[in-house]
Amino acid sequence: MKTIFSGIVILFMIALVSSFSCNKDEQKSIDKSNTGLILFFGDPAVDGCGWVIKIDNSIYSPLELETEFKIDSLNVKIDYELLNSSFKCGWREPGYKQIKINTIVILKK
Repeated sequence: MKTIFSGIVILFMIALVSSFSCNKDEQKSIDKSNTGLILFFGDPAVDGCGWVIKIDNSIYSPLELETEFKIDSLNVKIDYELLNSSFKCGWREPGYKQIKINTIVILKK
């Protein structure tokens, strides 16, 4: 009886430790910090995609971009979260992955 109880306790502890380690790995893969290039892909009212950010040869659509950063070809340092949603614009399918900007700073030339 003691061995069955010990086995159940050990399995419970393994499951508990595994569940915590998975959450930490997921969080690390979502939060990112990098340099980026802000680009204007045309007015969304006429099938453009608005303001986007190019990071490592990928294009992302920010949920919100403050006016001071709406400068075409602006180099920035950005800390962001990659979201599961996409911004569909123009004829672009499936759209650009969206990001939530945590912090953003203009890089000096």
